[in-house]
Amino acid sequence: MQSMKSKEYVTERYAWRHYYWFLTDSGIEFLREYLNLPSEIVPATLKKSNRPLERETRPPRGDRPPRRGDDGGYRGGYRSEKAGAPGEFRPEFRGGFGRGAAPS
Repeated sequence: MQSMKSKEYVTERYAWRHYYWFLTDSGIEFLREYLNLPSEIVPATLKKSNRPLERETRPPRGDRPPRRGDDGGYRGGYRSEKAGAPGEFRPEFRGGFGRGAAPS
């Protein structure tokens, strides 16, 4: 790759500990000659796509029906008065290092 880079057949980019090489037009011509390929053969990245562009099939946000449990509040409205521990649960937090510390 270094020799192709020095002859300007490729451009080099480095990002996130990876090297990326891109063929230039002169590099494509060089490879066609070297590999004895006809001029009709074009790299797939330079070909025009035959398929139409895909459009979003989702309806616009304003017209979408509300999701289950969505009351318009933050995080979907799942919070209620019943939130928290059930019954008279009162956890006791004790200090200590690691598991199995004996209560004092």
